[in-house]
Amino acid sequence: MMRFSKVFTAFLLLVPVACQDSYESIYVVPPVLNVRKGPSTKQPIVAQVRRGQELRVVEHQDAWVGVLLSDDTAGWVHGNYVGKPAAVRAALKRDLDRKKGTTTRRRPSSTVKRNSSELSIDGLLADLPGEIPTEVLPPLEGLSRVMGAARDGQVVVEFWGDENKLQRAMMMVSVLDTEEADLETNASFALIFVKNALPGLNREQAWMLSRLREISSRDLGSGEIQSKGRVVTFEFLKVLGAVRITVEPTT
Repeated sequence: MMRFSKVFTAFLLLVPVACQDSYESIYVVPPVLNVRKGPSTKQPIVAQVRRGQELRVVEHQDAWVGVLLSDDTAGWVHGNYVGKPAAVRAALKRDLDRKKGTTTRRRPSSTVKRNSSELSIDGLLADLPGEIPTEVLPPLEGLSRVMGAARDGQVVVEFWGDENKLQRAMMMVSVLDTEEADLETNASFALIFVKNALPGLNREQAWMLSRLREISSRDLGSGEIQSKGRVVTFEFLKVLGAVRITVEPTT
């Protein structure tokens, strides 16, 4: 039996009311956005943020916005790639609509190898409670990208890199303004996705339901599970009413 170091945190960022009022919140619109040290593309990258993440505005300089991340990392992002909640939701809808006109990815008929040390699309999608059709999207930042959705957009997946040696995989499941039966089904997708990423994880659906509720009950919630060679992170995206589960290799 594999031993897992499990750390789950759901926390509320507490600041004085006066400080809360001094910051405007904006949100990341594209799938990935570089945060730079200064207001120029020539400045080094200090962090990467992803769609739906909340940023606090500190200052403006021409087309650039000085921001603070949730961990108080300071940096600059271009104003064309951040916006209000409606812009984030519209961008996700455009991506989901756009994939309808792209190349449909064919799944192999052979059995998925369970003992592979590499993250693969087919390995992560195996045995889900429903099919998630996937399609190839144009590369982004030099990486191949595959996207899929099911349950009218309540479950969205995105994969980055070689499909048999992924650099990153993501599943986003709706949790807010969702009927209980739908939430339970979404949790089933999330549970199998995580168990495929971490073979040997002995958890049931009730555990995943509890985690999704716990994380989404706060304005800012997150969680993490680590095993040898892989890390799975959970992040509540208030603007999308969803929890994003990200799988990345650590070696």
